[in-house]
Amino acid sequence: MSIVIINWRGGENDPFTYFSACMKQAIERMGRPTHIVDLDGHTIRKLAELSSERIDFVILWQGLGSQLGATDTSSITVWDQLKVPVLSYHGDHPCHMPIHHKATSPWVHHIYASAAFTMFANKYVPRESGATFFAQPTWFTDGVKGRFEGDFFVLPKNLDDLDTTLDGWRKAPERRVASFLLNAADAIIGEFRNGNRTSHHDIIDNMLDAETMAALCADLKSEEFTVRIHLHKLLDKIYRNAVSEHIVNDLKDVPLKIYGRGWERFQRRQNPNHEYLAFDTMSDNAFQYASRYGILDVAPIHDCLHDRTLRAMSNRAGFLMGADWPYETLLGTDYSDLFFDGADGSVRTRAERVMQSPEAHRARCCEFARHYQNHFSLFGFIKYFEQMSDTVRARARG
Repeated sequence: MSIVIINWRGGENDPFTYFSACMKQAIERMGRPTHIVDLDGHTIRKLAELSSERIDFVILWQGLGSQLGATDTSSITVWDQLKVPVLSYHGDHPCHMPIHHKATSPWVHHIYASAAFTMFANKYVPRESGATFFAQPTWFTDGVKGRFEGDFFVLPKNLDDLDTTLDGWRKAPERRVASFLLNAADAIIGEFRNGNRTSHHDIIDNMLDAETMAALCADLKSEEFTVRIHLHKLLDKIYRNAVSEHIVNDLKDVPLKIYGRGWERFQRRQNPNHEYLAFDTMSDNAFQYASRYGILDVAPIHDCLHDRTLRAMSNRAGFLMGADWPYETLLGTDYSDLFFDGADGSVRTRAERVMQSPEAHRARCCEFARHYQNHFSLFGFIKYFEQMSDTVRARARG
């Protein structure tokens, strides 16, 4: 009796190989044999071999592999054939590769790390059973081990330059579509600067009234679901790129090491306080969490903790996060000093406090991490997956 993790090595900076290794180690600490199977030309054969010793359930990242075995003429997946529960854990919005978010097989269940993503999936994505929300625990293991050196912040973030994106839309031939995208981008950026309380996907949907949607469907010559998904996908990264650029602009005199692609326009400023470096694979960059000031993190949406913050927590490192994570609702405590928005002075005030006393800041982050782990423990996460696999098995068998 074992658990299988399906791994995909093709992602940018290969995050899933690292996630899979950490998850395997965490599950095996609880006495459950766990196998990692790469998503490639040999996946189905390897699954067939493992099925002889019984697979309790399968874990997927971002739905990759949920349609394994299906063809253009048949929707039957390998999971339908093996009759094994598949739990797909998502850290991305359903607008990205929507085929990986559909729940057409009774053996596949989707779980999201963000309540906002879960809401969108249940509202718009075709599915036989509802998606659920479960916050990601701190399962990462690195090796910083409390050794912190260097008076600088680390910003680990690939960038899609906002100027390039917005200029492209200004020149686009579909004027009504371009106008909608530009207006929505302004609204998303404005919300970040005015408190960051509303999901940027809710902002987009609130702007898509019936008249606007009908006009955009006509211009794009497509039906409503496809148009909605397309618009959300185009606008999704506006939020995180706006947060990223705001950090660099607002902390122009603060020492930053910025890891990632896409920062060429900022590099040309030749700011001596900012150093731009290459972003290696996820498994090889634990050193990014070892500075005295810690990381500056950018979540994909306002209401979830990003994996980089969770990794900082695992390393007992410092962090400041550009999000409106609901600490009062979920933890019942005010942690506003660890989160910032785009209001004047928000990130700067917090950065200055960190620079004045990095040790006190790390202690505060460790306090938050302990509080978070008490509510969203790794044990609770695995038990939830076990219980959900039983639910899926019972539902699929009718």
